[in-house]
Amino acid sequence: MNTDNHECGTPSRAGLQSPDPDAAARFYATLFGWEFGDASPEANGYRTALLRGRPAAGVGPIREPGHPGWTAYAAVADVDEVASKVTAAGGTILSRSGDSLSAGPEDVAGAGREIIFADPSGARFAVWQADDRRGVATVNEPGTFSWTELISDDVDSSAVFYGSVFGWTVTGPEGPLSRREWQLDGRSISGLLPRPPAMAKDIPPYWDVYFAVADAAAIAETAVNAGGTQLMPPTDIGAGHIAVFLDPAGAVFTVMAPKG
Repeated sequence: MNTDNHECGTPSRAGLQSPDPDAAARFYATLFGWEFGDASPEANGYRTALLRGRPAAGVGPIREPGHPGWTAYAAVADVDEVASKVTAAGGTILSRSGDSLSAGPEDVAGAGREIIFADPSGARFAVWQADDRRGVATVNEPGTFSWTELISDDVDSSAVFYGSVFGWTVTGPEGPLSRREWQLDGRSISGLLPRPPAMAKDIPPYWDVYFAVADAAAIAETAVNAGGTQLMPPTDIGAGHIAVFLDPAGAVFTVMAPKG
């Protein structure tokens, strides 16, 4: 389904930072059927992944301190206001140009303005104030960004931080993993999961990015054959089947095949 509007405060797009964007583009094209144009000099190596000619995600080089990984972006009306709220709540604005901290939001090739930040636990998240590029333009079909979920060691502190920044609230814990959902104006927009027992202790808290697929088992086979690593096999979680992977550069992502 095509969409051109994203409610402020809701996750609206996902971007990958990779040490080899060309190799990453080939991997995800094989997995999701994405097409990529050439990276323009103005975009600093960043390129847009297209599905049926409409933006589905972004892939670019690592340009701020950290490791390869997907970053979820929430749509906002005023990125400067959010930057102030992030620092006031104990978060850190991350630099896109080196090892020092950035002074604030950055313009991105006329497409919009962004900040990438770490919450007090170190989990990386971002916000996007749109100009020409509003976010993903196709949703709720295979190959599209569909959900994001914070894996947290302290759900209470996470609730305070993101509540202060975005006005989000959280539901009560459900299921064997005590999963919660972030809500905005009473509508669920993303997930909050305490660190699962099976998750290695040396993996820091992070925002997991989900992509919709038609068949989780088929995607699992394709991902492994293309050089990915399966961290969790296709598993029924009630709403559908999910599987978790590392791409060839080590970025974590999740796929979900929803039940009809």
